[in-house]
Amino acid sequence: MEKKLIGELSALGAAIFWSISPYIFTEAVNRIGSFNLNLSRLFVSSILLLLVSLAFGVSLAVPSLQLFYLVVSGIIGLVFGDSFLFKSMKEIGPRYTMILMSSNPAMGAIIAYFAFNEHISWVGILGMFITFFGIVLVVFQQNGKELGKYKPTLIGILFGFLAALGQAVGLIFTKLAYFVNPIHPFSASFYRIFPSFLILLVIGILAGRLGSELPKMLKSNSTYLLVILGSIIGPFSGIILSFIAVTHIQVGIAATIMSLQPILMLPISKYVQKERLSVQSIVGAILSVTGIALLFLR
Repeated sequence: MEKKLIGELSALGAAIFWSISPYIFTEAVNRIGSFNLNLSRLFVSSILLLLVSLAFGVSLAVPSLQLFYLVVSGIIGLVFGDSFLFKSMKEIGPRYTMILMSSNPAMGAIIAYFAFNEHISWVGILGMFITFFGIVLVVFQQNGKELGKYKPTLIGILFGFLAALGQAVGLIFTKLAYFVNPIHPFSASFYRIFPSFLILLVIGILAGRLGSELPKMLKSNSTYLLVILGSIIGPFSGIILSFIAVTHIQVGIAATIMSLQPILMLPISKYVQKERLSVQSIVGAILSVTGIALLFLR
């Protein structure tokens, strides 16, 4: 198969997996809460990444400064950011949450401008405005235009933006880690995820949440299967496919294809969750992705 086609299909596969996993995680978070879901997801992802890294001979040796940046990246992006991500999913549902998360690249570009003096072209700035306009169209539409289980709320919108901010800042520290020394994405992901799991585990122990809440979750096989399935489909498979994509095609093209997530979620919401989607919501999702494309391909 042509190298370019492999990269494009891998990027599309990552986008599809990342479009499915929020629905799985939303079901799980409604059962066990955001803390238990984040803790369990990070544990499963850590095990999977460790096994794959060992199987393919990926070195886990990293310099101390690089390790520091990756751990900080995980704390900000996964402990802080993803905690609000799951809270947002529980409050306003997966589709609205992922629309809000499409502001992540714009936030990252703005932070990188001040942190690394990275230039943002007029096309990139236009892309940011288009993305935010698309988000506004979706979350601030009039009541009654859509029919579904979830409705946008101010607290849910706040959680979504905090999640996007956490992931954007986390990626800045990941970039700092790449400045120190080249590193395999599996190793980088492992050192972001596993320490974050340990930190949440300590918090759970100190807060007494594991003794009261975790046994209830473990008794529910279907819930734990949801966590495992979501971890495999989302973070784990997404990381592998995104890595294949960026090694076969340009990063901007790969990132643009993978950003199709808000659009790919529309048919899932309509035909699986039986939501009635408004034209305004569909246009908003398309504009959000268009803005991201302009930002990445500037």
